[in-house]
Amino acid sequence: MNQKLVLFFLIGLMACRSSNDESIIRKHPSAIDIKPSSVKFFKEVLPNLAKKKILLVTNPSGIGNNPERLMQTFSENEIRLQYLIGLEHGFLGLDEDFSSTPVTIDSTFNVPIYHIYKLKPSDIQLLLSGVDAVVFDVQDMGMRCYTYLTVLKRLMDQIPDNKIQFVLLDHVSPGMEIATSGSELKSGYENFAADFPLLFFTGLSLGESAKYYNAEYLQNRIDLTVIPMENYSRGMRFEKTGLVWNTPSPNLPNLDSARNYLALVFLEGINISVGRGTQAPFVYFGAPWFKDSEEFASLLHSDAGNDYYFQPVFFKPAFGPYKDKICRGLRMTVVNLNYNPIRLAYNLIKLLKENYKRDFKWNGGGEKFFIDNLWGNDGFRKAIDANLTYEEFHATFASVEEAFAKKIKKYYIY
Repeated sequence: MNQKLVLFFLIGLMACRSSNDESIIRKHPSAIDIKPSSVKFFKEVLPNLAKKKILLVTNPSGIGNNPERLMQTFSENEIRLQYLIGLEHGFLGLDEDFSSTPVTIDSTFNVPIYHIYKLKPSDIQLLLSGVDAVVFDVQDMGMRCYTYLTVLKRLMDQIPDNKIQFVLLDHVSPGMEIATSGSELKSGYENFAADFPLLFFTGLSLGESAKYYNAEYLQNRIDLTVIPMENYSRGMRFEKTGLVWNTPSPNLPNLDSARNYLALVFLEGINISVGRGTQAPFVYFGAPWFKDSEEFASLLHSDAGNDYYFQPVFFKPAFGPYKDKICRGLRMTVVNLNYNPIRLAYNLIKLLKENYKRDFKWNGGGEKFFIDNLWGNDGFRKAIDANLTYEEFHATFASVEEAFAKKIKKYYIY
């Protein structure tokens, strides 16, 4: 009897393994049957890439989370992986800093991995001239400052007219739940954290952003295929989709960090640690000079309503700002997912500047303040320096938000 039970268990286990598709690997139980774009990619799209030479852009937040499966399916379809494109955090998503060299050899696939932030446009053109198709699959954040969007733009800029197939696997992002908002990117402020011509919160999925850019700036010259998610509805909370969070970079290990990142990324423009090098990146923030945590938290709570709350915390970063120094600060917990991250960031930085006059500093200086690079112009910094309220600051770009909200609707997929 026991032998029969063991045999039955083994048969069941083998059956589960044989049905090992992405909908099982990348979803937890949910009443909503959302199918990630990778399901259709492996079943329908990948066979059409047979015998082609591929440039691959991915990491563990996309199809790069199963390199063995990629190698097997590429081999079965006689697909030749020519190159990998190195994103900010590397192919495995583990690198804290940018690569110091333009090209390395990837240990997983044993092919060159080119770090696009080190390449000239002519270098990218040369890479693209040696492939038949680009496959792009990473989790983004729905924010202009998240550098994967910059990588997308810089590749699209250099693709020859309709000569290369561009396949993009689409994702849900936490930032996509926020309506397009923020200021536009102004000439002279382009950088790796601000290069895509959308507002700070794009209001679009990565696939929709690619459609927008192809139409508005490239005259639809790219042979673009966006593989959508199935059964996803616009505005649906990430938690309701049943999709698991696949870490896109080392400092967004979970959904709490990702949601806090929407606001706390602005703190990278000032001399504050955002918890990089701790067990809670973009959850903790503080500095050695930060004092009276409870009193400062009460100031924030008076503005927050019931959207979020802050708790005093001590931490010591292992790397990044204030490495190996004890920092005093706060832990942020989001309660209302409808909170306005730009409003929070603005009021938080404004309060820091008002309450720590001797210690507060904008990172950078002269004509290159990092907060300007993040925001896409100098409006955020100058509004705080002028002591404008958030409402006064928002009035300076509200009309831009309205115009973009109308402009981008035609590119909606969901």
